[in-house]
Amino acid sequence: MSRIRQRGLLYGAIAASILIVLALVVLSFPWNTLRGPVASYFTDKLHREVTIAGDLRVHLGLPVRVDVDDVSVANVSWSNLQPMAHTAHMALTFGWRSLLHAAPDTIRLTQPTLVLERNADGEANWHFGNDETASPLRFGDLDVDKGTLRYRDPQVRGDITVALQSTQAANSPQALRFDGRGTLHGEPFTISGQGHGFSELRRIDDPYQVAFDLEAGKTGLIFDGTVVPSSPRNLRGALHVRGPDLSKLYPIVPAPLPWTPAYNLTGNLTHENGKWTFRQINGTVGESDLAGNFSVDLSKPRPSTIANLSSRSLNYKDLGGFIGLPPGEAAQKTNTPEKLKEAQHRAASDRVLPSKSFDLGKLRERDVDLQFRAAAAQWGRLPLDNLTTHMVLKDGVLRFDPLDFGLADGHVVTNLTLDLTKRAPTAKAQIEVRRVELKRIFPQLAAPGGSAGRFGGRAQFTTSGNSVAELLAGGQGEAALAMRGGEMSTLKLVLTNLDLARAAALLMRGGNEKAPLHCAIAAMHATHGVLTPDIMVIDSSEELIRGSGNIDFAHEKYDLALSADSKKPSLVALRGPINITGTFKSPVIKPSLGQAIARVGAAVGLGILAPPLALLPLIDLGNAPNADCQALYRDAGIATNAASAGAKNQAAAERREKREARARERVARTR
Repeated sequence: MSRIRQRGLLYGAIAASILIVLALVVLSFPWNTLRGPVASYFTDKLHREVTIAGDLRVHLGLPVRVDVDDVSVANVSWSNLQPMAHTAHMALTFGWRSLLHAAPDTIRLTQPTLVLERNADGEANWHFGNDETASPLRFGDLDVDKGTLRYRDPQVRGDITVALQSTQAANSPQALRFDGRGTLHGEPFTISGQGHGFSELRRIDDPYQVAFDLEAGKTGLIFDGTVVPSSPRNLRGALHVRGPDLSKLYPIVPAPLPWTPAYNLTGNLTHENGKWTFRQINGTVGESDLAGNFSVDLSKPRPSTIANLSSRSLNYKDLGGFIGLPPGEAAQKTNTPEKLKEAQHRAASDRVLPSKSFDLGKLRERDVDLQFRAAAAQWGRLPLDNLTTHMVLKDGVLRFDPLDFGLADGHVVTNLTLDLTKRAPTAKAQIEVRRVELKRIFPQLAAPGGSAGRFGGRAQFTTSGNSVAELLAGGQGEAALAMRGGEMSTLKLVLTNLDLARAAALLMRGGNEKAPLHCAIAAMHATHGVLTPDIMVIDSSEELIRGSGNIDFAHEKYDLALSADSKKPSLVALRGPINITGTFKSPVIKPSLGQAIARVGAAVGLGILAPPLALLPLIDLGNAPNADCQALYRDAGIATNAASAGAKNQAAAERREKREARARERVARTR
């Protein structure tokens, strides 16, 4: 028993001695000599050169702490930025179990810098060697103090530098604050926000929770959702975006949007597999509200946009960008340099039609399918409702099929095709107007308490040009409008004949009388942008009014005359006509002074020679007949229906001319 006890004491003493020797060896071991082997080990793990230029120190205890200074990880060979990563100081802590697996429980980095980038071919520098076979580095929490992250991507012309700082409040998980600036698609911006702890970024293919504010000029963006670190453009979350003009988002938003007034929109944004989706949109664009869904698919060779949008109340001025006008109300038309320049150009010009060229490159390169609905819309003084349209841009051909809306208790349907594949785009339009109440459009024409009747019609035109002004200046086609029934102000009717005597009498009786309207008919044709009426007749119980002349869209000029024949006698009637001249920007409406002066001069001459005959030149016998409304309706229909045939061959054109001649003869017989 004594020998066993002695042997046990001996073995214990030997073990204790070994432990003491090992402890002394560990405590006195020159850990700094392991910098090279440790760097080589991680070089092999990362397939990227790792260097430790500073000291390596080990502090034994529980936990074990390792301090390393001046550590660098090389960047890929194609990058001109070296190194990829560097930290002035790195502190790692290990428990006994994590020490066995060489997986630190915590890592604290002081003044670290990290470069993440792609090259022009889309290759990323954060893929280390053969990622499929390389065993991942394992670690616990990662804490960053005064860090810097730079991200570069030539495909989106992005270069962003962000300051990083780990934070942790009491009883809260670790967070990462960031604040930086840079350029994206060549545009400068600033960004700030907060994400989960930096350690979450080690799983570069997993969604990373982040919230940030981005400011680019007057454009602001707030995002709260997830981003995939290995593909920063893959994200999902709530988005709030505001700014002076949606077109300024291109190409950050990879779809060519038109000029818009100031906008403020919220929704849920998703980007994955090359497809951007903005769902549950809600907000305003100018004075109009907007809701719906919008998506852009860049995964295919030809980008495509699909949108389904709606508005409860639409202001037509907010759509000005679609036709090349600075959109929105006056204060919003100059909220960007581009819109200010165009507004100044338009103010200095004597033209009013939009002359801004279409951006054919953007329109030819992608497809669009847009459905839009507006419960109510305001187009100047025109009350619109139930506006719906389906706009399809496919292989460079744009179609509105249809553009359909309610107007003044009536209905308007437009089908428009614009072929953008040609050097000068060509357009074809068909318009149908049904039962529109004239009084609601031109209340000044209606008698007080009366109706101005309802009108309908149709038109068809073809043209070519690279702006709205060019399209209208090259218009070819025909149109017809017709109205039956209703009432108009008697005073306004007699004034078209410059019937001073009857106008004075009406004013003495209050000027509120109304006259039945028999019919109003206009049939017109357009040649090279000049719109000429073949038939223009307004027949009422008081006056028979005929129109002639033209409207020149190429030069934006009016040259119209309204001649009235009275159906009731008058002692003093200068008998017009009323001329409408001037430009679209400055129209002039005034009586033809030549005939009026001639009649007054004749009256003065007769007054000198034979005073009883002085009023003879001013007397209107009021013997104008009623127009043959039914025949004029037929002729207007013939003139319109002949447009397509007249465009096909000369024989059809000649038939149209004969029919129009018969129509003019019928009008002449009403004189």
